[in-house]
Amino acid sequence: MSTPDDREQQLLIELEPRFMKAIEAKDAGKLDLAEDELRGILRVEPRLAEPRMELARILLDTDRIEEAEEHAREALSQLEAGGQWTDELPENVVLGLSHALLAEVLRRRIEDDDVVFGSAERYQALLDESRKHFEEAARLDPSDEYASYHAFFLGVPGKGADTDTDA
Repeated sequence: MSTPDDREQQLLIELEPRFMKAIEAKDAGKLDLAEDELRGILRVEPRLAEPRMELARILLDTDRIEEAEEHAREALSQLEAGGQWTDELPENVVLGLSHALLAEVLRRRIEDDDVVFGSAERYQALLDESRKHFEEAARLDPSDEYASYHAFFLGVPGKGADTDTDA
């Protein structure tokens, strides 16, 4: 007789080829197919961070920023709770990628006219949160040059800002 843990493990094994199919479709530029497959995976198991991150990236790349933010935040929350599914990458790298993804989504929100020409407080809050996530991504994965660049560009303390540095 199988246990709930056995059934859950079997489900994850069955979802893996679907995830790989979605990645291949995304890489081939078949974004609709990739998005459909990722959403299907998340209907079966909504706690998986990696499919949620890939979906957030597709949504970001197709200018669906609000939905991208929802998925990026949920993926980060799952990872911070220890919910990494795949083990192809070290935990710190996946977590760093998740922080960088959310930071990028927030950076893109800042570019929206409603934010640029809206409340200065809202603009600053989004900027500060984006900066915080880029900094954390760079800390978790120092080899992530993209996160390090944006951490520096946005003026994160310790990354070249004209504030105190962390030595």
